[in-house]
Formats: sequence, structure tokens, C-alpha cells
Amino acid sequence: SLYRSKMSQSRIIITGYSNPDLDGTACAIAYAELLKKQGKNAKVALFGTLHKEAEFVFKTFNIDKPDQAENILNQEDKLILVDASDLRGISNLIDPKQVIELIDHRKVNQADKFPNAKIQIELVGSCATLIAEKFLKEKITITTSSAALLYSAIISNTVNFQANVTTDRDKKTCKWLVSKFDLPEGYIQKMFKAKSIFKKPLKEVFENDFATFTFHSKQLGIAQLEIVNTDDFVNKNKDEIQKILTEIKEERNLDLIFLSVIDLEKIKNTFIVIDESSKKLLEQALGVKFKNNIAHKNGITMRKTIVPMVKELLISNMHNYAKETVVNKS
Repeated sequence: SLYRSKMSQSRIIITGYSNPDLDGTACAIAYAELLKKQGKNAKVALFGTLHKEAEFVFKTFNIDKPDQAENILNQEDKLILVDASDLRGISNLIDPKQVIELIDHRKVNQADKFPNAKIQIELVGSCATLIAEKFLKEKITITTSSAALLYSAIISNTVNFQANVTTDRDKKTCKWLVSKFDLPEGYIQKMFKAKSIFKKPLKEVFENDFATFTFHSKQLGIAQLEIVNTDDFVNKNKDEIQKILTEIKEERNLDLIFLSVIDLEKIKNTFIVIDESSKKLLEQALGVKFKNNIAHKNGITMRKTIVPMVKELLISNMHNYAKETVVNKS
């Protein structure tokens, strides 16, 4: 039994994608807190660099940054992935077999690649909602810092409930969380503004939040920015944006690529493409019209919503193409 108690206390590291966004960061910190309060040997550690928005929340509420996972991870550790369910995007130091649990909210995922993981994937606006619900369900008190982080993550991910991914669960959970800490005056506007200031070269900004998908034989890459004043940003940087997309497309050997810029105040998407096939694909999938490689769409459509729509279209196009080829041959 001594052996078993030692085994059961093997360390559990809670982490997510490399360079995690606010949602991933908040979920990892809060879930580690919950597990510790349940007596588990749990620790939060994150790979890469944090997004600016997470930095803003840390600074506002005086929260310490978690350890760098690169420095502490070893083969004996068990892993829990939050706000992540894809091999692409997680650190290559992670062995999928080490993952014992996976909590995420993406429709398109690779949960089946983690053979030992207990899987929870539910389509809510923010993974933070799923973590906060665990505190409620288990009747575990939450610290003000975890409450502030989870609240900020839900507001960010749902763009203050304007995004099409928002559910009643997100709204209800947010209401509960915000009663657990003091919300500073004008906080949401300040948080959105904080992530609109780029201190790094644009290419690095794109690459920090870039997602790649493979559907059939097609490789698709999507960059997403969430800022205020997208029109100014796009007008000022159009040439550079197209140059960066062209470089990334070549470097990563992609068939299709586009940038989606979300305007957090005007509540709309702006899409930028560099090639005809990506343009056609988005026009078909989203019903938008491009002019000089730029298209706008009112309302907010997040990348995680665009991906399933594009996937369906690509697959049906492939089927139709295959059928036509057969017909032409015969």
C-alpha cells in the first residue's frame, strides 16, 4: 500500500497549448487550485510565452506567473491539458500517453490521439466556463485571483458575450465569478485595448496565435487577431499583412491561408486573403464578398466556428471533385 500511495501521488501538471491565450492560462491556474484543494499533487506550468491579455490580467490583480513547463516537466509526470485537444500546438516535450485528462470546447479536435485521457469536450464559449462549473459542482471555494482570471477569460473568448460561440452557461458562470472579486472600473475596455497594442513584429504576433489544420490532403492555416479599430489597422498594414501571410504560407507549406481580424468594439470580422482558392473558400463558407482581398462580416465569428464550416465545405468539394473526375473518365 505504501507503493500505491507513492504512485497515486505522482505529480500532475496542468498545462495547455504552447504560448497559451488567456483562456488556457486561466483554466490551468484555476484547475490546479481546484485539484490541490481536493488533496491532489497538482501544479500549473505553461509552455512558451503568455499572451498580452493574460499579462494584463496578472498585472491588474497582482497574480504571480506560473512556472515554465519546459524547465520542470519530466517523464514521471502525469499531464492534464486544458483548452487544448490537438497535437499541433502542444509542446513536443509532451508525450500524449502522459495525458490523463483533457478539457476543451472545440468541435474540431484530436481527442482520440490521447489514449489514456479522460475527455471532456463541451461546446461552450470559453473553456473557463467548464473549469468554473467544477468549483460550483464540487462546492469548492475559489480564490479571488482564479475567479478574476476565469471571468476575464470568458469575457475575452465571448467578446463580452457578442461572439457567436456564447452560451447561457458562459453568461451564468460569469455572473457567479464576478461576485467573487472586485471588478475595476472600465475593466473590459482596458483589457481589450491592452491586447490591441503590439510590442513585437507583426509576423511574430501572427505566429503566436496561428492554427494549422489538415482536411483530406489540404493544409489550411488561420491567423486570428482580436483588437479595437480594425479598419485603421488593416489600412495601415495591408501590404505587410499580405507579405507575412505569403511568407508563412511558403514556410509552412500550406495550401490555404487567411487572417481573421475581430473588431472588439465594432463587433465584426475582417478577413484578408492572398490567394484565389482561400478567397473562394471563405466566400462559399461564410457568404462574404472580397474586394482587393479584403472582406467584412458583421457579428463576430471566432476561428473555432469557422474551422468546422470550412472543413465541411472542403470535404464536400473534394467528394464532388472526385465524382466529376469519375464521370469525366467514363
